[in-house]
Amino acid sequence: MAMNLQAVEDLIKEIETIDPVDWGMLNINEDDAIHLIAMSVVEHYEQNIRPMSETDREYIFVSSIAKLTLENFVLNIKLAQAIGGGQAPD
Repeated sequence: MAMNLQAVEDLIKEIETIDPVDWGMLNINEDDAIHLIAMSVVEHYEQNIRPMSETDREYIFVSSIAKLTLENFVLNIKLAQAIGGGQAPD
């Protein structure tokens, strides 16, 4: 059974209420961005990840979350340095 794209978008929006992205200085519609990203990720999942074994999918999920967390960490440090004059947060 294929994933329900609307359900994925709704979950993203629910998560967004808990941990919101700062859309303030971006010239992009939040709903459009959520739809575009959800559609791309669901398509990738259906074509590449769903066919994998359960164990392989679990490794993909955990490593993907870790990679995204790492990217977010680095971007937050870069932002803090840009705003704070070059100092990384403690």
